Amino acid sequence: MRRHRIVVVGAGFSGLACALALDAAGAEVRVLEARDRVGGRTLSRPLPGGWLDLGAQWIGPTQDRMYALVAAYGLTTFSSPAHGAAALLLGGRPATGEPPGLSALLGTLDEMAGTLDPAAPWRAAEAARWDRVTFGGWLDASAADPVTAGYAGRMLAGGLLAASPDEVSLLHMLFYLRSGGGTGSLLRMAGGAQQDRMAGGPAALAERMAAALPPGSLRLRAPVDGVAQDGDGVRVRSGGETYRGDAVVVALAPTLAGRIRYDPPLPPLRDGLTQRMPMGVALKVHALYPEPFWRADGRSGVSSTDTGPLTETVDNSLPDAPGGVLTAFSYGAQARALRRLPQDARRDALCEALAAIFGPAAARPDDLVEYDWSADEWTRGCFCGVLPPGAWCAYGPELRTPVGRVHWAGTETATRWSGYLEGAVTAGERAAAEALAQLG
Repeated sequence: MRRHRIVVVGAGFSGLACALALDAAGAEVRVLEARDRVGGRTLSRPLPGGWLDLGAQWIGPTQDRMYALVAAYGLTTFSSPAHGAAALLLGGRPATGEPPGLSALLGTLDEMAGTLDPAAPWRAAEAARWDRVTFGGWLDASAADPVTAGYAGRMLAGGLLAASPDEVSLLHMLFYLRSGGGTGSLLRMAGGAQQDRMAGGPAALAERMAAALPPGSLRLRAPVDGVAQDGDGVRVRSGGETYRGDAVVVALAPTLAGRIRYDPPLPPLRDGLTQRMPMGVALKVHALYPEPFWRADGRSGVSSTDTGPLTETVDNSLPDAPGGVLTAFSYGAQARALRRLPQDARRDALCEALAAIFGPAAARPDDLVEYDWSADEWTRGCFCGVLPPGAWCAYGPELRTPVGRVHWAGTETATRWSGYLEGAVTAGERAAAEALAQLG
């Protein structure tokens, strides 16, 4: 049985970045990926003259590793479309201004988040109190009125975590804000996390990263179901094959990492973490039209709402491709409700919601393309894992702590830009350095 220096489980951006860092350091690496492709929570679908990004797609300022990788692998970026004004619907009706007190509320959240160490949020002076309450409960007590509370909950818990505000702790929301540079950075298009896209989509970058690995080091369709370790090394089982190494990096979301069988079993606190960090729930839908008709009406295609099945939309049209693309997002409880509908009824509900924002033309797309990451066997949700009340303080210290020769990567383990491609890459590189340092 051939022995590798380090085995990497998962060929998403975190696993690929980890493997490339290990290879650059001269460590023989084996990468095992359950899917028949690389890229993890990124996926592209070809279109005439372009493509659709069915998963993660944006990068923005301060995401330095992602921009460096784009350049290193010969790709380019382009700005998200910016045509006209954004639309805001409150109570199902167009609104001319933001909900009362929203700016002050966001400022308070940023101020609170600024007191956290993103590497150890459980150590904040107010951590225990913030971890006892849901984000939704805090909004109800702190917002100027129920409209503001509801809107902020949908845009922050939904738009950032793909969860309902009552599903996540206030401390987790504050950690996420701190990790991504605050509400302004996280919510903006230009100047924020949604500023740029990659030509060809992130999946194209993942494929080039994978191609840069040593020939034969990556194996697809190889789901890992067992990891055993002893004083001599690790044995990683995938189907009928066993791979030996000096250490293993598990580059999966914690809830998926917890489904692997470990020998000896994971310590109780680490296993407890995996039980308490479920994936978010989002439905991303692309509505394809003959042209971006909303621009003629002076609209940008960007919208947000406080009611209905859709929380937000963006113009996802490509600069040199025919047609127009409106991409809509549903999160948490609203996404689950849509998923329970038969396909035809779900399509009708989505078209009706788009028409309420952009008018009758939006109700007649040429095609409606959706991808359900919760139904993906090797993902089971998106955008990332989230922590409910009590989990950060009780189990947070286990998030990155190695278990013997088992190390943890994945965007959830990042302290900066957690939940994003940038966080995935830096987490993979951190895990590679950590494993090499342990082995000496």
